[in-house]
Amino acid sequence: MPMDKVCSQCSASFEITDDDLAFYKEIAPVFNGKQFPIPSPMQCPACRLQRRLLFRNERKLYKRNSGISRKPMVTMFAPDNPYKTCSQEEWFSDTWDPMAYGKECNFSHPFFDQLRALNLAVPHPGLNNTNVENSEYTNYALNQKNCYLIFGAADNEDCLYGKFVIFSKNTTDCLSVYSCEWCSEGVASQQCYGCHYFLNCHNCSDCFMIEDCSGCKNCIMCFGLRQREYCILNKQLTREEFLSQKAALYPLTSQKIGRMQQQLNELQKNLPHIGSHIYASEDCTGDAIYNSKGCKECFDINHCEDCHCTAFTPNGVSSYDSTYSAPDGVQWCNNVTCTIGHRCLGTYMCWYTNDVYYSINCRQCDFCFGCVGLRNKKYCIFNRQYTKEDYEVLAGRIAEKMTAAGEWGHFLPPDLSHFAYNETIAQEYFPLTREQALALRFRWRPEDAILPDAKKTIPGEQLPDTIGNIPDDILHWAIICSATKKPFRITKPELDFYRRMELPVPRLHPDERHRLRLAKKKPYRLWNRTCAKCQKPIATSFAPDRPEIVYCETCYLSEVY
Repeated sequence: MPMDKVCSQCSASFEITDDDLAFYKEIAPVFNGKQFPIPSPMQCPACRLQRRLLFRNERKLYKRNSGISRKPMVTMFAPDNPYKTCSQEEWFSDTWDPMAYGKECNFSHPFFDQLRALNLAVPHPGLNNTNVENSEYTNYALNQKNCYLIFGAADNEDCLYGKFVIFSKNTTDCLSVYSCEWCSEGVASQQCYGCHYFLNCHNCSDCFMIEDCSGCKNCIMCFGLRQREYCILNKQLTREEFLSQKAALYPLTSQKIGRMQQQLNELQKNLPHIGSHIYASEDCTGDAIYNSKGCKECFDINHCEDCHCTAFTPNGVSSYDSTYSAPDGVQWCNNVTCTIGHRCLGTYMCWYTNDVYYSINCRQCDFCFGCVGLRNKKYCIFNRQYTKEDYEVLAGRIAEKMTAAGEWGHFLPPDLSHFAYNETIAQEYFPLTREQALALRFRWRPEDAILPDAKKTIPGEQLPDTIGNIPDDILHWAIICSATKKPFRITKPELDFYRRMELPVPRLHPDERHRLRLAKKKPYRLWNRTCAKCQKPIATSFAPDRPEIVYCETCYLSEVY
C-alpha cells in the first residue's frame, strides 16, 4: 500500500509507492555479504530536486588563477571561493596525484566531516567541457564550435546564449531546444528552422511567436496548430494575405514584439492546453518527456525507462532522483547528479563510474566510497587504496555508521556543494531571497559589481528601435539592462545574427533574458487536476489555481486534429 509522508524541509505531503519500496530494496548495496537497505526519502520530490541542483553552477563564470600553475583562467569558482580549482587540462594531467590526499577513515568522526575536508583539499576542474573549439565561455558543454555563453549543451556550432541546446546551429537565446537552426528565443522545442519566439513546437519553419505548434510553416502569433501554413492569430490566410500582413509588421521593434506576445496571450486564454508535453512515450508522468517508458514525475528526459523523480537526463534506466546524466545516462542509480554510470549512490560529477558511493568529481572509477578527484581507480575509500577484501569490510562499516546517523541512502549534504545557492541553477528553478536561503542553511554570495569596459554607455531603452539603425560601433558600447540595470555587451556574431534575422538588438541583459525563458516553462512538480472536457483525473504541471483550460492528452488531440 502507498505510504504518505511529510517533507522534512517544506512540510508538503508526498507518497511513497510499493514500486518505490521495491526499487530501494533492489538497489541496496551489499558489502562483505551484508545488504544495507536504502530508506525511503525524507523530503518531497521538489525539495530533493532543489538539493541536487544546488551542486551545479552553470552560468556564473569568473576570472581566477589556477591553484596548480597559477595561470589565469575562466572558471565557475569565484576568486573568494575556498575550494581549490585548476584548468581542465591540468586536472586531467599527471602533474598532481589525487591519491596523495588520501586519509584513513576515522570512525570517531562523522563520515561527512571527513568527506568535507577531503573535498576542500583536492583540486577541482574550473569548467566541465569536452571537445570545445573557440568556445571558451561555455560550461557543462560537449562538442561545441564557435559558441558563446552556452551551458549544458552538446553538438552545437555558432550558437549564442543558450541552455540545453543540442545538435543545433546558428541559434541565439534558446532553452531546451534540439536540432534547431537559425532560431532565437525558442523554448522546449525540436527540429525547427528559422523560428523566433516559439515554445513547445516541433518541425516548424519560418514562424514567429508561436506556441504548441507542430509541422507548421509561415505562421505568426499562433497556438495549438498542426500542419498549417499562412496563419496569423490562428486564422487561415491566402499566401498573398499572409505576406501582406507580415510585411506590415516590419521593421520589428521591441515594442511590436511585446504587443505580439500580448495578442498571443489573449488568443490562448480560450483555447485548451495539453496537461503534459509527453511525446512518443508510454506510461509516463511529468513534462517534456520524449521516447520514454514507465517514468514517473520526470522532467526534460529523453529515451529513459523506469525512472522516477529524474530530470535533465537522456538514456536513464531504472534510476531515481537523478539529474544531468548526459550523454550516456545512468542505470540503477539513486540520488545522483551530473553522474554517468551504474549502481551509484549520492554522487556528484562522477563520470563513467560503477558502484561508487558518496563521491565527488571521479572519472572511470569502480567500487569507491567517499572519494574526491580520482581517475581510473578501484577499491578506494577517502582516496586511499585497499584490496577488494579490505574495501568490502571497511565500506560495510562506513555504511553501518551512516545508517545509524540517518545519513545513508540520501543525497550529499548541501554544505558539500562548491557554490553558494544563488550561483547555482537551484536559484533558477527554486528562487529564494538571501534570507530564505540562509534560513535553510544554504550559502549565499553577494553579486559582484560589474564595471563596464566601453567607450560609451547607453541605457537599453535608448537603443535605436530597429536593427537597420544600429551602427557597427555598438560593439564598443556598454548597454544598461532596462530591467536589472546590469551592463552587457553585444558581440559581433550576435550582431550579425540580428541583422540577418531582422531582429532588434535586445535591451535586456542575457541573464534577464534567460530568466524570462525559464519562466515560460512550467514548474518541475505535478498537481492532480481533472480534464476540463471529460473530467478524467490527470497529473499536470499546471497548478490548480492557474487560469488555463487544461485537457487530458486524448481530449486535446481530438481538439487539434
